[in-house]
Amino acid sequence: MNLSKRLFGKYKGSDVYEYTLDNGNHLNIKILNLGGIIREINYKGKNRVLGLDNVEGYVNSDAYFGALVGRVAGRISKGIIEIDNTIYKLDQNEGSTCLHGGSQGFSFKLWELEGEEVTDNRVSITLKYISPDMEGGFPGEVTVYAKYTVDKENSLTIEYFATTTKATPITLTNHSYFNLNHDLKEGILDHILTIDGDYYIRLDEKNIPIEIAGVEGTPFDFRHGKKIGTDMDLTHEDLLHTKGYDHPIILNKNKGGQIRLYSESSGISLSIETTEPVVVLYCGNGLDDSTILSGGERTFKYQGVCLETQWYPDALNQPFLPNNILKADERYYSKTIYKWNQNKA
Repeated sequence: MNLSKRLFGKYKGSDVYEYTLDNGNHLNIKILNLGGIIREINYKGKNRVLGLDNVEGYVNSDAYFGALVGRVAGRISKGIIEIDNTIYKLDQNEGSTCLHGGSQGFSFKLWELEGEEVTDNRVSITLKYISPDMEGGFPGEVTVYAKYTVDKENSLTIEYFATTTKATPITLTNHSYFNLNHDLKEGILDHILTIDGDYYIRLDEKNIPIEIAGVEGTPFDFRHGKKIGTDMDLTHEDLLHTKGYDHPIILNKNKGGQIRLYSESSGISLSIETTEPVVVLYCGNGLDDSTILSGGERTFKYQGVCLETQWYPDALNQPFLPNNILKADERYYSKTIYKWNQNKA
């Protein structure tokens, strides 16, 4: 197990560092203190996520490559929330919508290194950020810790901890774009995806939740595993305006393999378990060829798949969804485990 650090660049006059967590057994992960970004996940000698090689690329992109997303992941309709009879107007960075915490969300903040640990079985770092009261329009000073742990079994565990001085919504997630193929020049529509979820959340034309529906007989039924592109009919009413999958699927509460992604070409699989009730499936529908990745490849549509484990989106504004309010006497905790494997050479 090994932990190393290097200067990656500068942001607003401050140093941006890259931390490499290496388990000495096929898995090393590179994390930035800028936005808690996972820049690379190298498994079996090849990078398996979309990442960039400079600070400017990250801060000028709206793709959230590998970023820690908050204070609230996803969209908040009309950029407004109401808590205890007080209305808060939020930063609106997608039309009238507040997306991923607004234009100054956690993805664009410099985090402090709060702690590190190296043992025989695991290596970890903990990043810390204090979000001021009313940052982005959200009430309460929020103290957030993000702990990244790599172990000998080729797993990455991400844990989030948060407290607040006032009642405020909290939904944190990671926005990595996974691609398990031999290289990033192949898209992900042939990846086989399994999601243990009987229901999904239907969205309106602004990607705001409108109702919960069963996956049976829809393109959103991944319960038995299928290639991502198999049922991605862009004329389907729920896929037409999103140009592909960009939808929350509600996870069944069974323990075990909740989510599995597999590339037949490489034999590599990624299994995901989470404490969260929802995974947002997003297939890079908005990517085009305007960005160059760290390996020199140009980005393209459907190049990576995001599996964003999180709370129900727009929960405060939708009476049919449970809210995501964290009170001053409560502690937020979220945990997601990503485990890599290879079934053939």
